[in-house]
Amino acid sequence: MQTTFYLQQMPLDDIDRTAEILSNDSIRINTNIKSRFRVSDFRALQRYSVHSPLRVIAHIDLDAFYAQCESVRLGLDPDIPLACQQWQGLIAINYAARKFGISRHENIADAKKKCPDLVLAHVATWKEGEESWAYRPDPDIATHKVSLDPYRQQSRLIFNILNSACEKVEKAGLDEAFLDLSKLVYEDILSDFPQINTIMQQAKEQQNDDALVPLPGLESNELSFEGFVVAVDPESENSAHRSDQVDWDDMAMMYASKIAKKIRDRVLQELYYTCSAGISCNKMLAKLCSAYKKPNNQTVLRRDAISSFLSTVKFSKIRGLGGKLGDDIASIFEVPEEGSIPFLLKFSLSELKAAVGDESASWLYRVIRGKDNSELSPKEEIKSMLSAKNFRPSVTTIKQVEKWLKIFVADIMGRILDMGPTDKSGGSKIPKTLTVGVRCSKSRSKRAIVPACLIAKLPEVLYNTAINLFNTMEKDSPILPCYHMSMSVTDFDSNEGSGGIDKFLVRPRVRVSSGENNFINQNLTDSDQNAKRNLEQDENTAGLTTSTTYICEVCQRDIEIAKHDEHSDWHFAKSLARQLHEEDPSASHLVGESETSQSFPLSSPPQKRKHIGTTSRNSRVSKEQKLEKGQRKLF
Repeated sequence: MQTTFYLQQMPLDDIDRTAEILSNDSIRINTNIKSRFRVSDFRALQRYSVHSPLRVIAHIDLDAFYAQCESVRLGLDPDIPLACQQWQGLIAINYAARKFGISRHENIADAKKKCPDLVLAHVATWKEGEESWAYRPDPDIATHKVSLDPYRQQSRLIFNILNSACEKVEKAGLDEAFLDLSKLVYEDILSDFPQINTIMQQAKEQQNDDALVPLPGLESNELSFEGFVVAVDPESENSAHRSDQVDWDDMAMMYASKIAKKIRDRVLQELYYTCSAGISCNKMLAKLCSAYKKPNNQTVLRRDAISSFLSTVKFSKIRGLGGKLGDDIASIFEVPEEGSIPFLLKFSLSELKAAVGDESASWLYRVIRGKDNSELSPKEEIKSMLSAKNFRPSVTTIKQVEKWLKIFVADIMGRILDMGPTDKSGGSKIPKTLTVGVRCSKSRSKRAIVPACLIAKLPEVLYNTAINLFNTMEKDSPILPCYHMSMSVTDFDSNEGSGGIDKFLVRPRVRVSSGENNFINQNLTDSDQNAKRNLEQDENTAGLTTSTTYICEVCQRDIEIAKHDEHSDWHFAKSLARQLHEEDPSASHLVGESETSQSFPLSSPPQKRKHIGTTSRNSRVSKEQKLEKGQRKLF
C-alpha cells in the first residue's frame, strides 16, 4: 500500500491557497516556508539538469568483478578465497582472499603460502587452430590467447538490469556505471507528495517558477536511508538553515538510496553478483563514495557533508588526478599524504593558475571543492576494434599465421555481433577498413578496404582480406619469424542497404554461456560500448575503443591504432632493459627509454594545459608486473 506524505502546514484542501501564497513575491520569503528549493529546481531535476541543486547520481561498481565471475561460474561460496590466474600471474583477487594479504600480480607460490586453500581459476583462452574460446586446465602462453569474453557476457547481463531500471546510464567499464537517478527521484517525490505536482502546475500557469516549495514536514529522525550516510558537516554553508527539519535535498538522497539498493538487490538475486554504490550530487563524488564502504555496501553523500568527506580523501583518488597531473601537482605544491585536499584548498585560484595554467587550475579549483557538472554520456559509438597477440616463441610458419588470423577474426566477429542491432531492422555494423600489423626485425603494417558484404559473409571476408594483406607484406619483404601480430578494424558502416537487404542480415538473439563459444556462428545481443576504463584489453586480448585509439594496458595511455606497433616496440625495449638489468645491472643503458603519445583521462580535466604535460589514465605501473605485463588494475 502506497504511503502519501503531506507538506508542512499544507492540508490537502488548502493547496490552492498555498499556491496563491507561493506566487506572491512579497510572501515568497516568508520565514514559515523554510525550504531552500523552488519549483524551477524540481523542473531541473525532472530534465536531468546538471545545475539542479537536487541532482542525484549513483555510481555502481561490481565487487572484484572478474573474481566474482569465476566464483559464480564454479559455484563457489563467495567466502572461499579465489584468484583469477593468467599464465603464472594473478590478475584479480576476491575479497575473501584479500583478507590473507594476497595482492594482484603476486607470485602464485607466495600467494599459496599465505592461503593454502586459495582457489586458482585461469581465465578462458583461445587456442591456436581453434575458433572458439574455452576454459582449459593448462593453457600454454605459446599457443593460447587470453579471452575476456566470459566477463563481457556477464557484463552485458548486468547492464541489461541497469538499463531496465534507469533510462540514463553511462557505461564506465565492464564492471561499473554511472546512473542519473534524478528523474526517478522526481517521480517518486511526486508520487508520495501529490501536492508538489499541483503547485508546479499552478506555478506554470502563473509563470512563476521561482515559487518556493514548502518543506516535506518530516523530522531528520524520520528519514530512512539505505546504506551508510556521511554525517553532515556542522560548518557547511547550509547547516544554519537545517535544525532538525528535513528539506528536499535530503528527500532526494533518501529516495535515490532506496532506488540504488533495489538495483543492487536485483543484480544479486538474478546474477549472484554483489556490487557497491555511491550516491551523491555528481559523478566525481558518487565514484569516490562507491569505493568508500566496499564490498557489498553503499554510501550516501549529501551536499552538506561534502567538505567533511573530502577532507578524509586523498586528492589523487579524484578521477583525473591519479596520473601525471596529480604527480605534478603533488610535486609543485609539496602536497602532504594526509589532509591533501584541505591543504590544496588553501591556494587561491590565481596561485593555481600560475602553477598549472588557467584551464587546469579552474578545473582543479572546482573538483577539490566537490563541484563537477559533467554530463552522463549514454551510448558511445564503437569506431574500432583490435585483436593482438605476442608470441613466445615467435611464429615461424604461414600455417601458424593462418590459425591466428582465424582467431583474430572470431574474436572481432564476436564483438561485432555483441554490439547488437544498429537500426530498426536489426542489422549489425560492418567495418570498412582492416589493418594487419606484425613485428619481426622491424614493425610493419598494411591496410585494406573491406569488401562490401552481408554480415553472414563477414568472417570469411575479414579472413581473406587479412591473409591477403599478410601475404603481400611477406612478398614485399620476409617477415617470418615474427613475435607479434595484430588485426584491427575501423570505420563501421550501419548496413543501411536498399530494398529488402535487411532481411538477410544476422538477427541478434540472446545466448549466454560460461564455457565454449564459437563467435563466428553465435549471435549475441546488447551493446558492449567502450568506456573510460576499457577493462577488456590486455597484452594478448583485443579491446574496443570509441575512436581510432586503444588503451595500452601497460601504461594506461590512449594510443592511436596507427602507432600501435611503435608504442609496443617502446614497451618491448623497456622490458628488454629490465631483463638486461637483472642479468647485468651495468648493461641496462644499452636500451634507451622514451615517452610516446599520451592523452588526458576521459571526462575529467581540460585537455589543454600550459605548464603541465598531458597525462595518462594511470601513469603508475606496478614494479611487480612481469609475465603478463599488460593487465591493468581491474577494481
